[in-house]
Amino acid sequence: MATETVTINTRNVDALPQSQYPREPLKLTGILDQYKSFDVTPVIGREFVNVNLKEWLEAPNSDELIRDLAIISMFGSALRQVIC
Repeated sequence: MATETVTINTRNVDALPQSQYPREPLKLTGILDQYKSFDVTPVIGREFVNVNLKEWLEAPNSDELIRDLAIISMFGSALRQVIC
Protein backbone atom coordinates (compact mmCIF):
# COMPACT_ATOMS: atom_id res chain seq x y z
CA MET A 1 0.00 0.00 0.00
CA ALA A 2 1.47 3.33 -1.05
CA THR A 3 1.33 6.46 1.07
CA GLU A 4 0.13 9.76 -0.23
CA THR A 5 1.29 13.22 0.83
CA VAL A 6 -1.36 15.90 0.98
CA THR A 7 -0.52 19.58 1.37
CA ILE A 8 -3.11 21.66 3.20
CA ASN A 9 -3.04 25.46 3.24
CA THR A 10 -3.55 26.40 6.89
CA ARG A 11 -3.35 30.15 6.41
CA ASN A 12 -6.35 31.89 7.86
CA VAL A 13 -7.21 35.04 5.91
CA ASP A 14 -9.11 36.42 8.94
CA ALA A 15 -6.13 36.14 11.30
CA LEU A 16 -4.58 39.33 12.61
CA PRO A 17 -1.13 40.22 11.30
CA GLN A 18 1.70 39.44 13.73
CA SER A 19 2.25 43.18 14.26
CA GLN A 20 -1.05 43.33 16.19
CA TYR A 21 0.06 40.76 18.80
CA PRO A 22 0.10 40.77 21.74
CA ARG A 23 -3.32 42.27 22.13
CA GLU A 24 -4.30 44.72 24.81
CA PRO A 25 -5.44 42.86 27.97
CA LEU A 26 -9.18 42.66 28.57
CA LYS A 27 -10.41 45.12 31.18
CA LEU A 28 -13.46 45.00 33.41
CA THR A 29 -16.07 47.70 32.87
CA GLY A 30 -17.28 47.49 36.47
CA ILE A 31 -20.86 46.75 35.47
CA LEU A 32 -21.02 43.80 37.88
CA ASP A 33 -20.14 46.02 40.84
CA GLN A 34 -23.82 46.85 41.28
CA TYR A 35 -24.56 43.23 42.19
CA LYS A 36 -23.89 41.82 45.65
CA SER A 37 -21.06 39.31 45.53
CA PHE A 38 -18.31 37.83 47.66
CA ASP A 39 -15.20 35.75 47.07
CA VAL A 40 -15.77 32.23 48.37
CA THR A 41 -12.14 31.12 48.06
CA PRO A 42 -9.35 31.93 45.60
CA VAL A 43 -9.99 28.62 43.83
CA ILE A 44 -13.79 28.66 43.74
CA GLY A 45 -13.94 32.36 43.03
CA ARG A 46 -16.73 34.88 43.27
CA GLU A 47 -20.33 34.13 44.11
CA PHE A 48 -23.09 36.50 43.07
CA VAL A 49 -26.03 36.61 45.46
CA ASN A 50 -29.62 36.59 44.16
CA VAL A 51 -28.59 36.85 40.52
CA ASN A 52 -30.82 35.52 37.77
CA LEU A 53 -28.67 34.58 34.78
CA LYS A 54 -31.73 34.52 32.51
CA GLU A 55 -32.36 38.19 33.31
CA TRP A 56 -28.73 39.01 32.50
CA LEU A 57 -29.02 37.26 29.14
CA GLU A 58 -32.22 39.16 28.31
CA ALA A 59 -31.04 42.56 29.62
CA PRO A 60 -30.41 45.41 27.16
CA ASN A 61 -26.79 45.51 28.37
CA SER A 62 -26.33 41.72 28.31
CA ASP A 63 -23.18 41.95 26.20
CA GLU A 64 -21.41 43.99 28.88
CA LEU A 65 -22.69 41.79 31.72
CA ILE A 66 -21.63 38.53 30.11
CA ARG A 67 -18.30 39.99 28.92
CA ASP A 68 -17.35 41.08 32.44
CA LEU A 69 -18.51 37.73 33.81
CA ALA A 70 -16.28 35.96 31.29
CA ILE A 71 -13.29 38.12 32.22
CA ILE A 72 -13.82 37.35 35.91
CA SER A 73 -14.10 33.65 35.10
CA MET A 74 -10.84 33.68 33.12
CA PHE A 75 -8.88 34.63 36.21
CA GLY A 76 -9.89 31.67 38.35
CA SER A 77 -13.17 33.05 39.59
CA ALA A 78 -16.39 31.31 38.72
CA LEU A 79 -20.07 31.54 39.47
CA ARG A 80 -20.85 29.03 42.14
CA GLN A 81 -24.51 29.71 42.57
CA VAL A 82 -26.73 31.39 40.01
CA ILE A 83 -30.49 31.26 39.97
CA CYS A 84 -31.59 30.20 36.47
